[in-house]
Amino acid sequence: MWLTLLFTLLLGPLAASGQSVLLQADVAQDTLGAEFGPNRRYFGHVLMGLGLVAGPAGGPGAAVRYGRGSTELELGARLKRRCSQALALTLTGRYALLSYELAQTSRKTVPNATLHKRESLSLHQLQLEVGLRLNVGRRGNVVGRYVELLGWGGRVVGSSHRTEDPPAAGSGSTTTISRGLDYLAKWPAGLGGRLGSGRLALTSRYRLSPAFQGRAAAAPELPRATVGLEIGLF
Repeated sequence: MWLTLLFTLLLGPLAASGQSVLLQADVAQDTLGAEFGPNRRYFGHVLMGLGLVAGPAGGPGAAVRYGRGSTELELGARLKRRCSQALALTLTGRYALLSYELAQTSRKTVPNATLHKRESLSLHQLQLEVGLRLNVGRRGNVVGRYVELLGWGGRVVGSSHRTEDPPAAGSGSTTTISRGLDYLAKWPAGLGGRLGSGRLALTSRYRLSPAFQGRAAAAPELPRATVGLEIGLF
């Protein structure tokens, strides 16, 4: 009996210690870190970006002034699902504020022929965007370099037409803003691409849907493309 007691006292702490190490090792291998991360099965992050309107208008009546007055500002969130080391799918929800500064020429017809000191059309949009991402090169748990094909669509949730005219005698300049423009199409959609490395990506999007509807459906098209820079916040 005393031999049994002696073996119990000697081997009991060793067995308990062995169980503790095994338990710790199992827990370390069974964490969310194995599933979530920049190059894991799932990865999510928020983003922001700024783009410039590009490409020709559909006619001189819809010509724009390119540069800081014709831009697209975006804020959004993205979920990536890795399918393999080389391939991933992405889903992005984004808010985009798209502005066109209209050129003031004698041939202007959009939205009318009246000339102003400055004039712009702005669209507030909520969009969903799906992407097919091809990863380039081997990497650890980082986003790395990639090329992505995009398809997007959404809803215009707000729109405005802003004009600014020279001051009248004895007063400041006159600014007029009209909202809820029924002649702008409400469901834009198109294709795009993204070339990225880490947090930064060059983006391009092309609108396939018409810019105008209803009584303005025959108006010349506004430029369909944007190009810009996107920053992932992670």
